[in-house]
Amino acid sequence: MLVRNKVIFLSTVVLALACCIQASTVGLEYFFTDNFEEFRDRPIQWSNSTPVPHWVHGTFVRNGPGRFNIGGRSVIHTFDGFAKLHSFKINNGTKILFSAKFLGTSTYTRSIAENDYATSITFDGVNPAFTFEERAESLVNGIDNTNANIWKIGTGRNAEFVGLTDGAVFSKFDIGTLNTIRLVKPDITHPIISLLSLMSTAHPLYEPKTGHTINLVYTVNIVPGLKHTLTLYRMKDTATQEIITNVKLERMSYMHSFSITDNYAVISLYPLYVSVSKMLNSAEAGKCLEWEGKDDTKFLIISLKDGKVSEMKTPGFFAVHHVNAFEQDDDIIVDMITYPDNSMLYQFEIATMLDAQKRSKLTNHALLKRFTLNMKTSSVGVSTFSPKTPELNFVNRMELPVINENHRSGNYCYVYGVVFSFDSQTPTVHDNFAIVKKDLCNGGKGDKYWYLPNHYPNEPYFIPEPNAKAEDQGVLIATVLDGPRKESYLLILDSQTLNVVNYAYAKTYIPFAIHGRFFPGCPELVNPVGFMM
Repeated sequence: MLVRNKVIFLSTVVLALACCIQASTVGLEYFFTDNFEEFRDRPIQWSNSTPVPHWVHGTFVRNGPGRFNIGGRSVIHTFDGFAKLHSFKINNGTKILFSAKFLGTSTYTRSIAENDYATSITFDGVNPAFTFEERAESLVNGIDNTNANIWKIGTGRNAEFVGLTDGAVFSKFDIGTLNTIRLVKPDITHPIISLLSLMSTAHPLYEPKTGHTINLVYTVNIVPGLKHTLTLYRMKDTATQEIITNVKLERMSYMHSFSITDNYAVISLYPLYVSVSKMLNSAEAGKCLEWEGKDDTKFLIISLKDGKVSEMKTPGFFAVHHVNAFEQDDDIIVDMITYPDNSMLYQFEIATMLDAQKRSKLTNHALLKRFTLNMKTSSVGVSTFSPKTPELNFVNRMELPVINENHRSGNYCYVYGVVFSFDSQTPTVHDNFAIVKKDLCNGGKGDKYWYLPNHYPNEPYFIPEPNAKAEDQGVLIATVLDGPRKESYLLILDSQTLNVVNYAYAKTYIPFAIHGRFFPGCPELVNPVGFMM
């Protein structure tokens, strides 16, 4: 069985390198299809005899939309599907327990009770659209469909696990059962009207010197002529927040992530502005965004010690994900996945994803870039990375970037991600997805990818080998949709070679899971339900 699996994967790589695969996206629709199943600790099995390292011991949790239709309404964009958690408890690399459960947000529980999509702020609306009265209710209800990411606040048995979105709200849940505990709003948000403290990021970061969580929140000023406020804050637990600084802004820029170094938070303000008047009219975040590409992108460099703010500018661009940042002499190095504008935000509309002809018109404009911010001259340098070969240039067009978190805020060499390819510029993986590895330090010599036709990976996560001597020594863990089987599986790749270590089919399909994390040695694994210790 092991030899047969190796032959299959080797044959696939050879065919891909020959650039002769023309995929037909079999089964892609299951990424965007409702899955109502909820269950706890369902045993699943590795598919071959290759051992998974014993230090792969913990819980891998994915968060993303799991349902797109309810009653007579459906969401228009993937981002508005109801948040659903999927977890894999792995015991010393051997036994696996798989769980799935919807987050019990207000939006979800009201929707189930009403058999209709409950009034709330969405990204791109619903079909049929909300009425005027329903849009007004949506503004009052705000957003709590926390379907984008997972985060752990605190340490040890006092750690709190939360689901996140780009709203200033968390959904606290039990990592063992996936049961929702309660909704959490940072104390710095506006206590009366949720619209006023609406925006945050789905990617908080750990402060290198303390381990506390750092994030930001926007407070909107709806009075014309008055400035909005961006607040950078430190969170020790869900009940304890500390303001680092407040920055007054003429206009609000949409953002999904930022970077952190040993001493600074690096925030990028793109010329993608939030129109308060459009938000009040539509209650749809996607319809209130205004791209003004002639404007610069501004970098705010904020001291984590005293809140002092420096500002630098570069010609306008857009990004969803920062990769990493670190200090080097007088420079701050910031790596980001960039775009010429914000059009990519709308590519994952469900109607587009389910229509091959519409998908064929999409172009992958993602590009990994490095920004060098000089703290003495306030200048910004911009550079790109060379590919290993011209045919592997698509590796530089990844999204959902992840790194070895032990190298967060420090100099590093490797970034992993997923290429979503629908255009002919990436013929090797055309109309398919691939997991990729980018070598930043050696001219792309270590660039690699993993790809199977009609298999659709989600964002991978890097699990480092204990006491590793090399930065890329460990494994990648990811969920992958097997299109022909209409079933997802848990995949383990060697993070140095991207060779398959093992995989376990989940006996169901997992819709498009946006982000996730692996939590090593969670206390829930001491003797979870289903494990015979």
